[in-house]
Parts: sequence; structure tokens; C-alpha cells
Amino acid sequence: MKNEETGKVSYYTSKKEVVYTSLMMCENAPPEWMNVPNENIKRFQKSIRYQRAEDKEAALEKFKIVFRKQRLWNEVLKVEKGANAQFGRLFEFSLPKEWSRTEQIEYTTDFIQRNFMAKGMCADWSIHDKGDGNPHVHLLVTMRPFKKNHTWGNKEIKDWAFVRDEAGNIVIDETHPNWWQDKKTPERHGIRIPVLDADGNQKLDSRNRKQWKREVTDATGWNNPKNCELWRSEWAKECNLHLKKEQQTDHRSYKRQGKIEIPTIHEGADARKIEEKYQSGQAVSASWKVEENRIIKKQNTILKKLQEVFGQVGILLKQWKERLNDIRRKQRSYSPDGEYDKPDREPTGTYGRDVPRDGAAGRTTQFVSGTESKIAGIKQRVARAASNLAKHRGTVGTIGEEGWRSSDIERGKSDAERRKSAMERISGEVERREPVIAETERGIAELQNRLEKARDVDERFKKLKARRADGGNAGNVGEHGKGTDTERFHYPAEGQRNTNTARATERIAELMREAEQREQSRERTSLKERIEANKRIVAEREREKEKSRQHNRGMSR
Repeated sequence: MKNEETGKVSYYTSKKEVVYTSLMMCENAPPEWMNVPNENIKRFQKSIRYQRAEDKEAALEKFKIVFRKQRLWNEVLKVEKGANAQFGRLFEFSLPKEWSRTEQIEYTTDFIQRNFMAKGMCADWSIHDKGDGNPHVHLLVTMRPFKKNHTWGNKEIKDWAFVRDEAGNIVIDETHPNWWQDKKTPERHGIRIPVLDADGNQKLDSRNRKQWKREVTDATGWNNPKNCELWRSEWAKECNLHLKKEQQTDHRSYKRQGKIEIPTIHEGADARKIEEKYQSGQAVSASWKVEENRIIKKQNTILKKLQEVFGQVGILLKQWKERLNDIRRKQRSYSPDGEYDKPDREPTGTYGRDVPRDGAAGRTTQFVSGTESKIAGIKQRVARAASNLAKHRGTVGTIGEEGWRSSDIERGKSDAERRKSAMERISGEVERREPVIAETERGIAELQNRLEKARDVDERFKKLKARRADGGNAGNVGEHGKGTDTERFHYPAEGQRNTNTARATERIAELMREAEQREQSRERTSLKERIEANKRIVAEREREKEKSRQHNRGMSR
């Protein structure tokens, strides 16, 4: 496609994900814009792309569509002269995977025809499908309407700002000094609002004419913000019209639907690429958006289980109530004197059948006791689920004796930022500290073994010294003995024992100093690694900023 204003030619032939493209013109659009000159067709048929095409008719038809799109948007560029002019409105919406390609084209065409072309817009749209389970539509519509004579109309209308009442209606008072009525179209009338200066006097222009306030109104109604909700609801209706009941979609949020589920956030293609690189080891940290959605899905799973549990509790309570009503009804069927006795009516069985009296009483007792045990077990499961949910996210209410209380789940911008920074910090710290922690644990175990050995030696020397101080040489052991303790055990001399004790004490002190030095060294190493990691991150960000600045300078040229 060629931009006739700048002369730039854009090629989109390499986009293999574009499986279908179309241009739909409104009723009042110039019909000659749909014509393709024969000379352009002949020039395309001589091109290499046409000669290499397997389906030449499809290639020629695609060329005609692209040529018509080029003509349309070049005409839009010609008519939009404002520096802040908006050329078109872009939409992007997903297609159900359950539809075939033919159904996707048919239903999308019907939706665009009813909601855009019927109102006077021209639609340029394409279907993208990369085969990853996410087929979607890119739609671009015009902003300016066409007149019946096939010329461009006005997007906005400037008119006098008239005084209005509380209901928004124009106040009519022909006696007012600021009353104005158009001579050509008398329907345009009202009390004009003057433009005042700082002193409260009405301003005058260069020709000494009074200045009045003007207002800009939308000529088509296409810019009304309520249209967004309308178009989303219409697309949901179009999808549900051709989907099964269990596959129905809803354009409303969970809050508007009355659901307690937590909505996930939009990830996007960039976040998924970052996650793929992280899983393959090419990236240091994962995408915080993907991690956020993973946490939200776990929380929704817990909420779903809680709903199922409370549904079971409701069913059990309902059955218990029916049983109690049966017992009460049975008691009312007999009178004290037997005069007004009713026919025997036993309590309803578990499966709606009448049983003998003894069996009914036994079954009622068994049901009540079984129900109590089931309710107690369910309460324990609910309490465990609530505690697990509180660990993941502190936004779910508590469970007390009166039942379930669900707190409002708030997800503000501050939470998202805090979560993002926490994820980045945790993922980086865990990877950097794993080898340091393993090395520290090995060093601590080694030091503990050495200290235990030193303590053992010290204890042995202390015992020997105490025994020596108490009795010196213990003397003879008796007539059945074999000499003195000194002769049997060959105690070392006093000076030698003192030397050994002092040496052991010095060794213990040396080991303690070595342990402290190793601990300080590990802390310095950890801080140094963190500083180096931060320097690498800062350098990487600077390189990315420099690339972005170079790219922007290249684009501006």
C-alpha cells in the first residue's frame, strides 16, 4: 500500500497470520472507489508475486482489495487536515475457536454489516490466526460520514451555546436581551451565553462584534462513550447465537454478573514471550502478569471448592429439615386417649418409601448422627480452605460459627505495583542466594563438627584435671589391686597437663575466630554479588534505553 501524501510504500506480504481480509463500503460511499484500473491489474499480473502464486485468481482478488483500501485511506488523509485529526477507529475482538473458518467470516461480516455499515461507516477488517488457539479480528472504521451526493460530511457541528434548564432543554424566552433565532432555520433559537472578560464585561472581537460561547456537538453520534458498551453487547449476542449453552459468553464483568470469582488480567503477547524465555532459562525473571494470573486461578479454584462445599451443606440441612418435619408430623398423628388417632403414618424413608416404625426411628437417629459428623468434617475442610486462601491473598473473608462472610476483593494499582516489585526481587534473590546458602550450610556443618571435637577434648582434660586435684595419686587399690592409679594409667606430669589444656583452649578460640571470619566473609561476598547483579541490571537497562533512543532517532529521520 502506498501513502500518496508521503510517497512511502508499506509491504504486508510477509504477514502469514492474515488468513482473510475484506473491505466493506457503506451505501453513500463513492462507487468509483471500488474500481481498479486495468493498467494496474496488468502491471500486477506481470509481477513475480503473481507469477509465483499457486492460486492466481485469489492473488488477483487480494490485490484488488488492497488497492481499494489504499484508495479509501488516501482519501481520508486528504480530507482530514487537522493536526490532531483522528483518521479511524480501531477494534480488536476474539473469535470463538468452536467456529470454522467459514463461520468466522460469515458471522463477523453480519456483525459489521449491522453495527457499522448500516450507520454509514466504511469497514476495513482482517482475521489473524497464528495457529496458537487465539483467532481474532482487526477492524478499522472511518470517522467521517458520507452525504447522499457521495461526498464527505462533517464529523462535528459548531453551534451557539444556549441556556438550558435542569432537564437539559433549551430555555425559551423571546423577551430576553440575549435571545437569538436563525432566519434561515427558525428551529435554531435560544438565549445565547456571552463570553466575559476578567471584569465581567462581554468580550469583543477585532471588528467590535460581541463574542458568544459556542459548543461542538457530534454530528453522527458515533463518538458517544455508550457505543462501546453497545458494540460489546452486540458481539456477545452474535457469539451466543451460534454457540452451545455451556459455551455462552458475557461481555459484563464478574462484579456486574454477581460472581465472586477474581478476574484475570490481560497478559498480551510480550508477557507470554517473557514467560517462555524464563521457562527455557533465557530470562532471569518471569513475567509478573503471568504470575499474577497463576495466583488468581489458584484462588478461583479455592473459591469454587468453597461454593461446592456450601452447596452440599445446604442440601444436607434441607434434608435434615424434611426429616424433622416427618418426625413432627408422625407425633401429631396420635391423640392421648386414642379417640382421634389417625391412620399409621410412618416417617418418609431415605428414598421416599414408608418403612416400619422401628426402622424409621433407627434410620432417623442414624441420619442425624451421620449429618452431624458430615457437617463437622465440612467445617474443617472450609476452615483449611480459608486459611490456604488467606496465605495466597488476604482478600477473602473469615469463617465463623454463623457461616461464610466474603470480604470485598480489591485489586488496585498499588497492589499490582507492589506485587510486581516483590516478584522481581524474590525471583532474583532466590537464584543468587541458592549457591551461597548451600555453601554456608556446608561450612556451618564443618565448623559444628570441629567445635564438637574441641569441646570433647576440653571436657576430657577438665575431668582429668579435676580427678588429679581431688586425690592426687589415688594410692593403692588394696591387697587385690595391681598398683596405684599413677602406675596403671600413667598420668602425664602436671606441667604437661596444663600445657595440653591451654593448647586446647587456644585451639577452640582459634576455631571461633575462624568461624566469625568465615561468616563475615560470606556476608561480604553476598553483598558484593548483589551489588554486581544490580550493576548488571542497570547496565542492561541503559543499553535498552540507548537502543530505543537510536530507534526513535531513526524513525524521526
